Amino acid sequence: MNALAVEVPALDAPSMLEPQLLAGAGAATADLGPIWILEEVAGHLRSQGKKTTDKPRMRLYRLNGDMLSAEHELDLDGEARRADTAMSLLTLAKARSGVVVCSFRTVAAVPLIELLEASGNHGLHYVVEVDATRKVEFERARDGIRSSAPKVRVEAASWQQINLSKPAGNSECYAANLGKAALGSIGDLTCFALSIGGIKGYQRGILVGMTSLELDDGLKKLAQLLAWTRWIRLAVRKAKRTRSVLAIPSVRPSDAAEGVASLDILVRANRKIAAGHDAKAAGLLEQAPDQRIPLKRRLTANKTTLNVVELFAGAGGMGLGFLSARGSGGRRYRIAGSAEIHPIYTQTLRHNHAYMEKAGLTLSGMTPAEYAPMDLCSNEVRARLGAMAKEHGDVDVLIGGPPCQGFSSANRNSWSSSNPNNRLVDAFLDCVSHMAPKVLLMENVQGILWTPREESNSDLSVAAHVLERLANMGYLVFPKLLDAVWYGAPQNRNRFFLLGIHKDVGYSPDDFGKWGPFPMPTHGPGTGKAFVTVRDAIADLPKLGNGDNLVERPYEEDAVRLQQNAFLRAMRTGAPKGVIWDHITSRHAEYVIERYKGIGQGQNWQAVRDLMTNYADVERTHSNIYRRLAWSEPAITIGHYRKSMIIHPSQHRGLSLREAARLQSFPDWFRFAGTESGAEGGLMYKQQQLANAVCPNVTKAVAEFILDI
Repeated sequence: MNALAVEVPALDAPSMLEPQLLAGAGAATADLGPIWILEEVAGHLRSQGKKTTDKPRMRLYRLNGDMLSAEHELDLDGEARRADTAMSLLTLAKARSGVVVCSFRTVAAVPLIELLEASGNHGLHYVVEVDATRKVEFERARDGIRSSAPKVRVEAASWQQINLSKPAGNSECYAANLGKAALGSIGDLTCFALSIGGIKGYQRGILVGMTSLELDDGLKKLAQLLAWTRWIRLAVRKAKRTRSVLAIPSVRPSDAAEGVASLDILVRANRKIAAGHDAKAAGLLEQAPDQRIPLKRRLTANKTTLNVVELFAGAGGMGLGFLSARGSGGRRYRIAGSAEIHPIYTQTLRHNHAYMEKAGLTLSGMTPAEYAPMDLCSNEVRARLGAMAKEHGDVDVLIGGPPCQGFSSANRNSWSSSNPNNRLVDAFLDCVSHMAPKVLLMENVQGILWTPREESNSDLSVAAHVLERLANMGYLVFPKLLDAVWYGAPQNRNRFFLLGIHKDVGYSPDDFGKWGPFPMPTHGPGTGKAFVTVRDAIADLPKLGNGDNLVERPYEEDAVRLQQNAFLRAMRTGAPKGVIWDHITSRHAEYVIERYKGIGQGQNWQAVRDLMTNYADVERTHSNIYRRLAWSEPAITIGHYRKSMIIHPSQHRGLSLREAARLQSFPDWFRFAGTESGAEGGLMYKQQQLANAVCPNVTKAVAEFILDI
């Protein structure tokens, strides 16, 4: 097996975080000497009440000019004070000058500054974040009161607009000097406040700091230092994701000749990076076309219908792609079994499979006979599912997308193997072992590439573990990041796909060229077809208001538009004439609508930063929050579109369920169940199913490729 190069973060020893250049981030404070930043590793999860199996540790970072490095790390011993651990880290680093930066969430402020003052290192100053709700003693009374919580003084503070240099670019903020104060036994400290966002009195996102520094004109510098209590995690995460390390070690030489195709997986972190990859790939392909052998159709040599078992089916997006796939000579797929644990989601499967047969979108007998909820962690359930499939013969193809919340960039704080959803990957592999399909297809988010395995001493990521285990089962395994926009879906949606072909089928890795056993893009640079845009996808739908909830409404067919728009024809095929289903919107509060009005096409929350006053730390807001789609481009990744506040391109409202479904390439006849009985209602369940779904356009393209294997 060849080594697989992927971009993953180092997750353990700080020495694995090589020094990172953060251009401009340290310039404002460079004259103060090195900045020593203390942080509890994964402390943000603990403070949010989230479970983590990792042993608590404290890490010391050093910012020297624009260069950030991790210096030392110590376990947080339950018998030792955190302040003592912090001092031990500073001693190990020989920190005798500069500024120590720390949040009270990592180390309580009073014992830390008392130890720093007692250390005798007069060249070592500090800026500590304090709890804004706890009283401190101010030197000067305000309204006759000296002892008060800083949040009280924030209400009447005189704010100064400042521009800070954060790791990912500049940020307009506000700072205020709250006056001299004492903390514990230490007096003559400067108390100040920092707001990253708009100013409307005290809010959770305001930080309060205390410092030993004496700076006549240094409010900006103090704010810059205090902000590192939030920015350090952003900087480290960015550094980790851009590193490239080996995810799989080379295995025995005897396996190498029959191993996995060698692929460099480039993480497509955002649309700009993805566009660069696509343009470069198109140019290379034009210069040197990919060399593949003609596929031999071995899977369909003795049959025209391949049996598929779908695991973790969700709403059935993967299965829909396979049921819609067609090959020459009537070659197609049968879904012999669909396994899903959620009873509402099984109603979605039942309804749409029945509709497909009734509408003639698939032949009778091509969908499962049973839709009871199934827990794939149960050996008995796996055995029953296998028996259902065997009624139609061998399992030819096994497909599925184990729940991905623990790997997802939309859930950045849960990038941990301890997330229970992440263990379901092994349940998928157990099904492969039990059912022995000829071909398997697994889908997940990019985060699977860098999430480490739980309870393992191995350095393997979850993805690398999957490849290794499948190789041991006799499969040639081919990992690939596919973007839905390549296959005619109107959104950039990058997902990790792993195709496994059992060696008994008779192929070798070299048979599929550098691209691997996946369909070539049909849209985008080098294909002759432009990407499908938001306008192509939803411009025909009736205008709506905020909170419109008419489940079935009139729809006017436009014959000219249908003739010119291949994507729209695909969406309307099989749908009833003259009506549109589920073109409904969630009702948002008026303050949300006001924010929408200030955001232009392609812009996000940053366009209305001053209105984002209810966000605890607006700087940590995902870039796709409050994103207004642009008519002329594919959509951003459609996750939970309501929670993300994705905005219609020209109407001041959130997306409708039907609009979001189209952007995922679900046809207009496809409906999401919201209740266990299948009755109307349950919009939030429908939205969640859509957020988790796989684009049918992508799996249809892959399924049609597999028909030729």
